[in-house]
Amino acid sequence: MELIIETLDKFGPGILVPLGCFAFVSILAQWSLYDKCGLPGIDCIIPVKNVITFLKIMGRPASHSLYVIAPPPFILASLLIFENPALQFGVAALFFIPWAYFMIKVYIELCQCFGHYKTTDYIFCVLFNGFYVLHLGLSYNEKYKGPVYRKQKEAVKSDNVGDQVAA
Repeated sequence: MELIIETLDKFGPGILVPLGCFAFVSILAQWSLYDKCGLPGIDCIIPVKNVITFLKIMGRPASHSLYVIAPPPFILASLLIFENPALQFGVAALFFIPWAYFMIKVYIELCQCFGHYKTTDYIFCVLFNGFYVLHLGLSYNEKYKGPVYRKQKEAVKSDNVGDQVAA
């Protein structure tokens, strides 16, 4: 906590205005997205419930929230605890790479929940995810089509059953 306070002191009080604006836009974006998906918008300001509700949009179980919440503290701790730069970045990469892969996969599934299947949509969603979520939540043209995570698993199972029956 002391490190965060020291970092904010370096920037001065002027950093609080942009951070406050960013927080307001983030809450507005998620609240409108949750409302559009038929979920309670108030969940966007409750820390762990926020992640669980966001993953529920894609149809993922609540246990997958651990994949989102757990790695960042380990990444930060490895950068602060170890003094050897090779060890710092090695341990951080060990946690960051699977976490980043999972997050990219989740944001691609978010696109698919709204019927977006183009590569450009995936790139925009991953690179500008806060603004993309705001776009999805506030746009009248965007309609939530339902979760895609379980549908993908069911499609794979039904294809395998069809292959076994045909053989």
